[in-house]
Amino acid sequence: MADAMQVITLTPNPAIDHTVTLERLDPGAVHRARAEQFEAGGKGIGVAAVLAALGVRVAAGGWLGAENPQRFERSFAQAGILDAMWRVPGRTRTNIKLADTTHGETTDINLSGIAFDPVLQAGAEQGLLDKLVPLVGPGTWVTLAGSLPPGVTPSDMARVATVLRGHGARLMVDTSGAALRTLLDALQPAPDFIKPNRAELEELVGKPLPTVAAVADAAADLQQGGIALVIVSLGGEGAVIASGGARWFAATPKVPVATTVGAGDALVAGTLGALIAGRAPLDAAVFGMACAAARIQRIAPSLPPLAEIDALAAQIVPQSI
Repeated sequence: MADAMQVITLTPNPAIDHTVTLERLDPGAVHRARAEQFEAGGKGIGVAAVLAALGVRVAAGGWLGAENPQRFERSFAQAGILDAMWRVPGRTRTNIKLADTTHGETTDINLSGIAFDPVLQAGAEQGLLDKLVPLVGPGTWVTLAGSLPPGVTPSDMARVATVLRGHGARLMVDTSGAALRTLLDALQPAPDFIKPNRAELEELVGKPLPTVAAVADAAADLQQGGIALVIVSLGGEGAVIASGGARWFAATPKVPVATTVGAGDALVAGTLGALIAGRAPLDAAVFGMACAAARIQRIAPSLPPLAEIDALAAQIVPQSI
């Protein structure tokens, strides 16, 4: 299909991210901000931005409030992302992110999003599919990422994903909690790629995973259950990767941390970009980790030149576990 995308990101509950940079966050104190910025946000939109920067043909799908889509429209146009968002009545939410530069930590304050009643949900689902189905070709990756707005269920999103897979799409899921469990139960066959963090994986398997070996065992069980690639983010420690019946631990390069915002999106996007380029799953995951290491060094949502990402990737040496 001539118009097919290499990747379509699905963001059911996007947000305008208002990032306020502080020297230090002290709860209960009055602060003077050092800087602020507004971005079109949401996990899938962050993934799309990194993919576009890597030269991948990508469309951003999901639902936008019809009252304030302009920031998203400008962002898509500037980045070279195809706008495949369906507009619904209301205003897209704003999330607050407090970036503490002393500790390299970010505190998120997330609002719920537009509430969908059954009539709105049914029309929004069909409208979104009308936009996305023509963009799917054999091998198109579809990412389903982030939270769901009130009134939209994991089963609703599983239904959308199933339709797109019926047109040849491959599926990546990056969500958490009950939504992740419901999606994994509802989707047959299993998703092609998932990326939980340690806490999300613990919630999924219903037990603590205090060691890297325990995380690797849980990831391998999911991979053997039909998920071709499982990457478990361990934050600053690194990641566990399970694919093809093997599993590895890869440590994160030591880099200065300006913000942790967008690290997971960069990991997903870098991995997908490398898979599309024909790299093996382990090599693709390492490239994704390098993209994340590059992303956390800058407040602005951008990546350095490819040579710098490749240099970071060269520092990541996976160990079989």
